[in-house]
This record gives sequence, C-alpha cells and structure tokens, in this order.
Amino acid sequence: MIVDDEPDILLSLNALLRGRSHSVETFDNSSEALRHLTSRDVTPYDLVITDYRMPGGISGLDLATRVKEHTRRKTKVILMTAFDVSSIPGFSEVLKSQIVDEIIQKPISNDKLITIIEKNFLHNNH
Repeated sequence: MIVDDEPDILLSLNALLRGRSHSVETFDNSSEALRHLTSRDVTPYDLVITDYRMPGGISGLDLATRVKEHTRRKTKVILMTAFDVSSIPGFSEVLKSQIVDEIIQKPISNDKLITIIEKNFLHNNH
C-alpha cells in the first residue's frame, strides 16, 4: 500500500512496483487508507509506504501506529519525508519503537528505493 497526497508520487511508485510484479494499492488520503486497511475483507499488506506529512488529521506516523496496532506489527511500514529526518520529533524513538521500520528522505532514486524495499521488506513478490 502506498499513501501519499502527491498524485505524481503515487503514479510513479505504483508504476515502479507494478513493473517489478508487486501488487499495489494507492491512496491519496490517510483516512481512506486506514478505513480500507481495517475493513474485514482486506488481506493484510506486507508493506505500507506512507508520506509523513498528510492532510486530513492523520499523519503518516499516526497511520503507521494504527497499521502496526491493527496487524499486530506484521505489516512493515516505510515513512517517507521531504524533511530532514532528524527534524521529525522523536524520530530515533520512533525507529526504536518499531512503529516505523524505515524512514526515507525524499527525493530518492527509484533504484535506491527498490533496493531498500526488495532487500528489506518484500522478499517474495506479492
């Protein structure tokens, strides 16, 4: 699952991952993503990639926390941000708590992103 309020990022990440035979769902709203994720008939995701700064009251970090609660920490979460990661309040504690499995600073090259995702999070194509 990819959650970002920027349509260009959703399109490019969707194309990038589908091009490597991964199943992808995209959401431009974290509230909609959360509703979808917590619906009964949805198979848990292996990975959620979310932007840190999202409109509508649920930040990427809030979404990550709820994803981890709902999936009993089985779903991995990558938090992306255009901010300097050290400027995220309590970011080292966030990583230690395992609410977020990886924090990636944007912009990031497609090759580097694919390497991070496939090496650390998607060992099998899903």
